[in-house]
Amino acid sequence: MTDPPMEAGATVSNDLFDKYVLPKVALAVILAASLVGTWVTGRLGSSGTVAVMLVKWSYFVALGVLTGGLVWKHLFVRPRDLGTDASEYCAEMYSRFDNVATGTVVVLVLSGPVVLAEYVSSLGISPLVASLGVVFATWVGTTTVTTGRSAPVDEQFRSFGGLLTMSLALTVVVVTALAEVSLRGFDPMAAVVRILHLLAFAAWIGGAVWNIFVAVPTGQRRPTTAVVRAAGEQLERFRWAVRFIIPTLFLTGLYQAVDALGVSAGNYLGSLVGIAVLAKVGFIGLLFVIFKTCPMWRACSPIDGVCELEDLGGDRPSSTPAEAEADD
Repeated sequence: MTDPPMEAGATVSNDLFDKYVLPKVALAVILAASLVGTWVTGRLGSSGTVAVMLVKWSYFVALGVLTGGLVWKHLFVRPRDLGTDASEYCAEMYSRFDNVATGTVVVLVLSGPVVLAEYVSSLGISPLVASLGVVFATWVGTTTVTTGRSAPVDEQFRSFGGLLTMSLALTVVVVTALAEVSLRGFDPMAAVVRILHLLAFAAWIGGAVWNIFVAVPTGQRRPTTAVVRAAGEQLERFRWAVRFIIPTLFLTGLYQAVDALGVSAGNYLGSLVGIAVLAKVGFIGLLFVIFKTCPMWRACSPIDGVCELEDLGGDRPSSTPAEAEADD
């Protein structure tokens, strides 16, 4: 006997979203947008080869994944997550992230020298490029040390080494943005916009990778109430940040497009670079649609209950003012 149509439809819908389709689509979209953006920057700035462009793209992606992951590790995870029944969940997440970080460090070690060589070729061994080289090397070193040790989770959380590594990551993003702007002739406003754009990109892609490849697999292995609540609250902090990230990506991307190509429609429709710019703006618009659609379909996480935290309201006592203050 066949299932009723309504039941079959519900099964298909659940199967679709249980596979975490929308967040994975969003990750693919931001990767595509970043690839297009890297190509456009290369065409408008230095005339690097396709191989150099792909290396730079891998550098930006690895930089974003590691930086955004460190932000999640030390800001979206909170102290009370470590001292409850979710502490083992956090410990396993940190272990998974260490594996991701190891892979990104390998990519950075391979791509970083190529990117620095391009900057040296165009800008010489300027103080900016020299600073990037020093900060980059220091960051790779501290990341290798912090991810290679097996300290308890509460000793890793917001430790001196962890916060130093996160600060160095953010610094590398900022100095890289300044170097990118300098390739076309340094402009203070363009520099500010580029910094905001790269920081927003790092926060988005790093958070997305953490959620998809770190938080979700770990949460599915430990589907307890405490884990569901901790995972849901961390995801909501990320979603709160995304409310600022997407507009920042859109507005800064729009500014860079207008700064490079002006406002004439012909400049965009009459050239391959212009069409690529429009495609990138469209990608960011698609991200906004996914962001709004995801919770509507309860598809923000395949961990049962994460999208319905209000149903778990009675499982944790309300925080006292002192506890709330300590949770920052």
